[in-house]
Amino acid sequence: MKRQLIALVGALAAALAIVAGPAQAQSVQGVEQYAGTGQSADSNASSTQVAPKNSNISVRIFSPGDGGEVSQSNTSAAGSAAGNTASTIQAVGQAQGGGGGEQAVGQEADTGQVASSSAESTQYKPSNSNISVRIHSPGDDGDVSQSNTSLAMSKAGNKAETTQAVDQAQGGGDEGGKHGKCCHGAGVQAVGQKAETWQKAESGAESVQLHPRNENISVRVGSKGDNGSVSQENKSAALSFAGNAASTEQDVEQSQGGGCGCASDLVQAVGQKAETGQWADSRATSFQKGAKNTNAPVRIHSEGDDGDVEQSNTSLALSAALNAAKTEQGVAQHQGGRCPCDDRHKSGGAGVQAVGQWAETWQQADSVATSEQLFASNTHAPVREKSKGGGGSVSQSNSSRAGSVALNLARTLQWVRQDQ
Repeated sequence: MKRQLIALVGALAAALAIVAGPAQAQSVQGVEQYAGTGQSADSNASSTQVAPKNSNISVRIFSPGDGGEVSQSNTSAAGSAAGNTASTIQAVGQAQGGGGGEQAVGQEADTGQVASSSAESTQYKPSNSNISVRIHSPGDDGDVSQSNTSLAMSKAGNKAETTQAVDQAQGGGDEGGKHGKCCHGAGVQAVGQKAETWQKAESGAESVQLHPRNENISVRVGSKGDNGSVSQENKSAALSFAGNAASTEQDVEQSQGGGCGCASDLVQAVGQKAETGQWADSRATSFQKGAKNTNAPVRIHSEGDDGDVEQSNTSLALSAALNAAKTEQGVAQHQGGRCPCDDRHKSGGAGVQAVGQWAETWQQADSVATSEQLFASNTHAPVREKSKGGGGSVSQSNSSRAGSVALNLARTLQWVRQDQ
């Protein structure tokens, strides 16, 4: 497009010079620019934990005393991030003094970015057991805390900026030169701009937890004492985010003075084409199957209180896809006035201003969040036989949550200001 425009400007200037008659030498300025910027970023993280087993067994026979606290934790985590920040800038400044002049600019800029990020965390069959047996052994059991966690986080982001700017200025004619007041010079200014900015961001996070099992068994036979609190928790969480923030700007400013003589023809032409495209894809999946939590205290001839029991299974998936594109085109054209200069030229030359703009902005955002929890089982079964005492509070919670957001914030702005 830019080569054709420059050739067209040259032919137009020559034709105007022929029509206008003898004139002073033309000044020619030509600029052709091409800029290409490409970026690609890939990031992957994987964390796998298969069948870890934790056991804590305490047996007391005719052994008074207290049991200490028990803490068990299995964690699988993966984090991944990919990001691109591109900047493509083109700028042209042209200035001509008096006399006929020709100025032409052709610009083309391409900016492309791709960011892919994936995180996967897998935890398979973790098993936690805490067994306390007391036979004629008075004493207190400590608190028991058990936790299984699988977490995956992924983020992909692009932030591209493509800027093109042209500033052209031509001065007035030479009224005292070789050709007197009416040199008939033609002033031509032409600009061709083409800018393309595209972005693609993909983010995926997956957290899988299968068959976690937590057991707390307390058996007391002829053993006075209190049981500690029991806390059991299974969590599977996946977080994913994909975002694009592209900016494409084109700006042209043209200014012409009174021309070379009154019969000068002043021509200003601008052609702009801008395309901005964005695609964001985000996926988060959290899967928890067969989580089982068991708390079974047994007391036989064992006075005492049972501690509080808290059991929780949680599956969470959050996904977000965001696009924020901005495409802006602006043109400002100004031509100075012309007056008759002698008896032969009672009117000024033709003044022409032409602008063609084409702006295209497209966005696509896909966001998917899936949270599944299957066959979660929580059991609390206290047994007392001739055992005075109080039972603790029991709290059980199963949660499956999924949140998904897809958002496009596109803005396309075109403006033209012409003054003759």
